Amino acid sequence: MKSTHKVPITRSGHRRLLRELAHLRKNIRPQVLDELCEARGYGVKVENQQYLAARERHLRVQKKIDEIEEKLARCEIVVGRKFFAKRVGFGTVISIENLESGEICHYQMVGPWESDISGGKLSVESPVGSGVLGHTEGDEVIIHTPSGTRTYRILSIDI
Repeated sequence: MKSTHKVPITRSGHRRLLRELAHLRKNIRPQVLDELCEARGYGVKVENQQYLAARERHLRVQKKIDEIEEKLARCEIVVGRKFFAKRVGFGTVISIENLESGEICHYQMVGPWESDISGGKLSVESPVGSGVLGHTEGDEVIIHTPSGTRTYRILSIDI
């Protein structure tokens, strides 16, 4: 059973999904279908490795298209909101310090499909992301992650 709750996404993340879907539909899928038709010309038999490989690639591409279509159907673009206080929320850019290691990281708070830690995008559904949501600058937050308990200080919030 598929989940029906809406997943937050930024406009740029939504546009990226649309571009990826268009590329798969207009460029990749026709190419794969051509390969499949060509391979089918040699017979649809177990020993026809070219056909089996083309069919497998077609199934992978179609599965990727279906996944993106479902993501687009479930996502909700979050544009902006009024802030009465500087709080960590979807779309804000935060600087946090790991109090154990002293490491300082900068992240934009995004939805789960846009999450890319190395690119500075932290999911609001991740342990750290959900742990800092709603907090203000200077707050120290204890977060339980799969790798253990961590303590972070929120250094800055940019709206």
